[in-house]
Amino acid sequence: MAGKNWKQYFDFSAIEENRTNGLCKLCHRNYKDKSGVFSNFLKHLKRQHPLEYNQVFNNEHEYFTEDRNGIEDGHEPIDLTNIKEKENRIILSITKNLIIRCNLPLNLVEKPAFRDFMKECNLKYRPVSTKRLKHDVIPSLTSTVLTRIHEKLNTTDHVTLTVDIWSDRRCRSFIGITCHFIDQKMSTQAYLIDFLRFKSPHTSENIQQMTDEVLERFNIKKKVFRIVTDNASSMVKAYKFGLSVDTENIEVDEKNQLIIENDLMIEDFEEHFEPDDLQMVNMSSSDFGENEDSPSVRLSCFAHTLQLCIRDGLKNVPYISKVLEKCQILGKCSNQSSKIADILEELNKHISKMNITRWNSEYMLMKSILSIGKSDLDSIVKLMDNPVTFLNNDFTVLEEVVDILEPFYDISIKCQSDTIVTVSIVVPALVHCITHLLEIRKKLSFCTKLVEQLHVSIDKRFSGIIHRLNLINVERNEPFNDPLYFMATILDPSFKFYWLRDLNLPINNENRLKQNIIQLIVDEISQDSTLPSPKATSEAVSVLLTTSKLKKKLFVYNEYDEKSNDTMVSDPVAEIDSYLNDPIRTRFSDYWSTSRLTSLKKLVKRIFSVQASSAPVERVFSHAGLILSSRRTNMSEQLFKDLVFLKVNQSLL
Repeated sequence: MAGKNWKQYFDFSAIEENRTNGLCKLCHRNYKDKSGVFSNFLKHLKRQHPLEYNQVFNNEHEYFTEDRNGIEDGHEPIDLTNIKEKENRIILSITKNLIIRCNLPLNLVEKPAFRDFMKECNLKYRPVSTKRLKHDVIPSLTSTVLTRIHEKLNTTDHVTLTVDIWSDRRCRSFIGITCHFIDQKMSTQAYLIDFLRFKSPHTSENIQQMTDEVLERFNIKKKVFRIVTDNASSMVKAYKFGLSVDTENIEVDEKNQLIIENDLMIEDFEEHFEPDDLQMVNMSSSDFGENEDSPSVRLSCFAHTLQLCIRDGLKNVPYISKVLEKCQILGKCSNQSSKIADILEELNKHISKMNITRWNSEYMLMKSILSIGKSDLDSIVKLMDNPVTFLNNDFTVLEEVVDILEPFYDISIKCQSDTIVTVSIVVPALVHCITHLLEIRKKLSFCTKLVEQLHVSIDKRFSGIIHRLNLINVERNEPFNDPLYFMATILDPSFKFYWLRDLNLPINNENRLKQNIIQLIVDEISQDSTLPSPKATSEAVSVLLTTSKLKKKLFVYNEYDEKSNDTMVSDPVAEIDSYLNDPIRTRFSDYWSTSRLTSLKKLVKRIFSVQASSAPVERVFSHAGLILSSRRTNMSEQLFKDLVFLKVNQSLL
């Protein structure tokens, strides 16, 4: 056998056949003992044919089981380069498309059925082992993706992070950090830059330290514009004063947190927009100018804060809590009783499951029960061991609650969608909720208390935005006090000032609000360039608001297009004038990718990197939960982290 290509006597892909007949094709000896265990063949190969065994199993740095070199036994020469290239492509495709994107287990490649399938697709396919995928292919892909992220981050000036902590099925904690920015083509980019094991204690100092280490590794610490997190106290403290620990301000931060969380009652929203005789004001003394202190680098998750508002409303209205409790009991029974399941199937209905961490599940539960109808619901309730009774008033309450919460549900779903949702949605969404509550209050019979509680909670948790809408000075410690919420809304062509129509403000109030928002944009641009004197700026803004009300000629758009594409425009107020008078309404990335308004475009690249919520990092945890399923809990920590990293960043594969 020595000196010959042993592959012609023993084909490694025929292991299954050797398991059946127990005959070694190398020496034609029977290796099968009484137990018939397949491992006997491997022992026989290792003891009797060490050279061949080493050729198969000890080549740790190749994806393949054997190299074919030269002409042996009269065979024609084979192009090794093409064979290896094809095999590499197949292995990489299996890893990227099946293991990572489809989340199939790694041991799939060793399943006989899969190997038979691959043989049908490619007769020359040589199987790859799970060990090769774990130790060679996946680490190589991870390194490649990391390199590409580094390259993209090196070309951007401003990034926004979303950060959160999550625990897996084995109660191991991980911290996820996603990075968001606007590229040179004005398109939104989002990547998971790290998914780290985070051991207790989960203190603000440890969170900040781990974040600093990740940012230093990517060399983007100075590029961080904002950090979006939920409202957990540790997250608030970690980033309240930036990315450097400031022990002197911890006591001040705790006081600020108390202000955010306590139940201060605020005036009803209707009183905020009473008509008055306010006149146009000089912009050098704006109504809600910022304090000298710069805004915090941390922003609260809009979706999470909106969820807290709804929680406040539901828990403070007793009769709604009682109806909701009945719905929860019925929902629990419907998932445990086959009789109820049969009736629901006949009715082509279902009762949604309750999830204590998501208010959306409560909304869907009430809506699903409401859709069944009272007569059918009565027949279902009778099948319960301890029946609950839904009265006529209970159905009226359910209808009113569903109508009240419908816009909140729609906004929550939009903020948590797979598409990137920037901070420009926050102000229009909040205005829509407020006007909805004002309108629906007149139509309610039982749930006016819920509307009042929602008003109070919105005023408290979004006080920074509410005060700006009411032309009230905004304090630095107020939640959602950052002016970028308004700047981003105006610079989004889908919104501009259109959302102001919903508020029906007196004309003087509306003009002052527009002035103040425009001044915020001008002040932000002035940080990067030299502007005219404040007086000149104020006069220019007044002229802008006057000229913007002139009627446009029917179907005449060329003059606006010329303004928006004028390379000579350099004055910020003139650029804002050109932008606001442009009738084009489209996605911000499509609009600004062709715009020549250089000052505004630079500001857009910075502001639109900010996400409306921390949904991107929450989505990372959803992927992680699917990867570490109940059948894969023994997966090593490093492999788990690599699979999560590649799954989230699969666009870079």
